[in-house]
Amino acid sequence: MSKKDAHDADEVMRSPTRMAAMDGLRVEGVSFTRGNAVVVRDVSFHLPRRRLLGIVGPSGAGKSTLLSLLAGFEPLSAGRITFDGIDWATRSVSDRGIGMCFDDAALHEHLTVRENIDSAALTRNEPRDRREARVASLTATLGVSKLLDRLPHTLSAGERRRVAVGRAFIRSPQLVLLDEPFANLDRANRFTIRQMIRELQRSTNAAAIIVTHDPTDALAIVDDVLVLIDGQARAHGDAIRIAARPQDLEVAQLVDDLGMHAIEVSALGECLGALFAPAYLERLMTLRASSNTTGSFFLGIRPCQIHVGAPHEPSIVIDATLIARESAGLFTDLIALRNDGRALRARVPTAQAQELPMNTATRFHVHETDVHVFAAPFPGKRLDA
Repeated sequence: MSKKDAHDADEVMRSPTRMAAMDGLRVEGVSFTRGNAVVVRDVSFHLPRRRLLGIVGPSGAGKSTLLSLLAGFEPLSAGRITFDGIDWATRSVSDRGIGMCFDDAALHEHLTVRENIDSAALTRNEPRDRREARVASLTATLGVSKLLDRLPHTLSAGERRRVAVGRAFIRSPQLVLLDEPFANLDRANRFTIRQMIRELQRSTNAAAIIVTHDPTDALAIVDDVLVLIDGQARAHGDAIRIAARPQDLEVAQLVDDLGMHAIEVSALGECLGALFAPAYLERLMTLRASSNTTGSFFLGIRPCQIHVGAPHEPSIVIDATLIARESAGLFTDLIALRNDGRALRARVPTAQAQELPMNTATRFHVHETDVHVFAAPFPGKRLDA
């Protein structure tokens, strides 16, 4: 190869397009089988550096198993994992540059906080004074500087989780894996830990993945979301986009802490659970026809977008009998029985909820622009794309 050819090849390798294609974590067709059960099936995604991915899904969906595959704790049954273009099959687990925080905030109980964090940094080849300086800086960021000489059993749940997060980031890893990092924490601690994770992830230039069962925790800080159902990636992409326009009802129920109601409309446009204007029904039937869908379909409605009283703009009306209230401070969840016998949950201001008499017919409404439309049967693909 001539010098010019070598130079041109080097320029191609360093081109923005080439570097972007190689940047960060790539998971390609990854599967894992345990016995006769396929736990993870053909999962693929790309996670660039400095981006934070949230993996959500029901219990048993394969979330923690996928994290174990990324960490190298389990062998792949199929597919491959690369980081910056390097196939991790050629790298030992210790050479992959991964930091990990387990769901039980696993700490060495016989070591102090300082020793727990310092021991996680020992694999780096650097002078002791520099390592100690990094530990001091990190513990200050985590707010545990005054706890350095204490043993784990003397710490609160929030303090233990901060130390565990510190262990995950102390080596400035290229990839950080966090398995249920907010489990068993109160609201204040969850907020604090979320912000610390985001700050550390950005400052270390790492790609990071959070596994959680709570969409509120995930969507609060992630850039992208991966919805895992029965071991398969049902949805993947920008978190705000997927939450705003979920591709099916099952995804919708997993990316919203209150879920989504599904009100069925028959093939003839009949609906026991709601009332709507003829013009709106006509638009729904046209939408169904243009989507090459026959039969019934679902109207997807979020509890936080249900209002009490008669509407003042084009809306779907739902008549139901109020049977319970669940107060959450400034807001209250109203539980009512719809005319079709199904439960309805609506989140409204507490002051308004307290004015409503129990066990009486109550009129609710949802603005037409807040309604999602899905094909039947469940989980139903989205029709109003």
